[in-house]
Order: sequence, then structure tokens, then C-alpha cells
Amino acid sequence: MKPLIGIIGNSFDNPIVEHANLPINYTPKGYTNAVHAAGGLPVIIPLVNEDNITEIVARFDGLVFAGGQDVSPIFYGQEPHPKLGSLNYQRDLVEIALIKAALAKGLPILGICRGLQVINVALGGSLYQDLSEYPNWSVKHQQFGTAWAMPTHSIKVEPANPLHDIFGDTGLVNSLHHQAIKDLAPGLKALATSADGLVEAVTNKQQNLLAVQWHPEAQFEDFPEALAIFAWLIQASQAKN
Repeated sequence: MKPLIGIIGNSFDNPIVEHANLPINYTPKGYTNAVHAAGGLPVIIPLVNEDNITEIVARFDGLVFAGGQDVSPIFYGQEPHPKLGSLNYQRDLVEIALIKAALAKGLPILGICRGLQVINVALGGSLYQDLSEYPNWSVKHQQFGTAWAMPTHSIKVEPANPLHDIFGDTGLVNSLHHQAIKDLAPGLKALATSADGLVEAVTNKQQNLLAVQWHPEAQFEDFPEALAIFAWLIQASQAKN
């Protein structure tokens, strides 16, 4: 059977006519389509409340933590920076609880962009609230105005890990973020860095977690490396069973 992959959804709470003036739960199609293309059965998990954490972890074979809002600095002991973007406190609460419960059970996790950042925060790390806080910032990490699928900057990949199996020593990725890992959480290992030294991918000791700072869900139709990232999750989810 195909593994059941839960994609943690986002919430759009600003009523507009096109949505019948109602708030909606959603995830971009790239996530569901990429999970399906890699051989999984995608299911969007709406943001409800923390009471459902135990059942979600019990029923799913793997989880995807997708891109979206900034992670609130409250969760790593900081006050908001003037350049902090939009927040979703409920999403932070649910995702942090899910990350901890999933890892405790050995459930495979894939994090993408915000997903990498919230995983780092959930496990005790911190973030640059805006890249202007990072003293060595010299690479363009927000390619708005350029097609999302287009690779725009390089990464250097560490040897002997699942990401190296996909890219080799170096790779090209897309980039759509203004926050980044500052202090790496205990128990996480950096797998790749950008030319200006920012962490671009992480795993844990068990290697049942892979999180990347870029957006492979926007690239999987054109770049085999992007689809291989989702294939990693499917294979890890099948191995768990």
C-alpha cells in the first residue's frame, strides 16, 4: 500500500469574495502533487488544535511541514524584529507539538522552507528573524520576480548523508526566504550550506528527518533532484512499516 503522508495545512483567514468571504484551509498543489508523484498518498491536515496530535502521529506514515508564515520569535525567546513578517501562532503551536510527537515515535519528517525553520525552533534552535541580521549575507535568497522553479543559487553538500546521495558535493536550488537558521538545534546536523554560510538543509541522528530551506515542491516536475527529496520521504515511510 502507498504510505499515507500528512501535509500540515495553512490557514487563510482574510475573507475575500473569491472564497465566499470565508476563511479557508489549504496547501499549495505542489506539495500534494509531489507526494503523489513520489509514490505516496497525500492528505492535507488542517490546523485544528493540539488535541489531535496523538491520533495524527498514530495514523500517518510520514509528515510534510510546508512553507508559509514566519515562525514567532516567542518560541525561541526573542522579541519581534521590525522586519518580521506575518505570523500564525496557532500553526506554530500545532506544528511544534507535531514535530516533537512525530520524532518521539520515529515518524519520518520532511521539512520545506518554513518547515526547516520550525523544526529547528521546535528542537531548541533559533532563527535570524530577517536576513539583515546575518552579518555575512551576500547571496540573494529571495528570488521573487523569477520563476519559483528556477534554480538561482548553489549549495555545498556534506558527504555521507541522504542529501549527498541526491546532489553529490554541490547543487543548485531555488530560494524564497527572508529568515534562516541562526543557532542550530541540539540533535540536528547541517547537511548543506549556501555560499554565504547559511544552513540550507538538516537531518537528525536517526536520519528519519530531512529538512531543506528551498522549495522542491515547485521544481519536482522539471528537476529529478527535487522529486528525489520527496522519494526519500516515501522510502523512509515505507521502511518504518
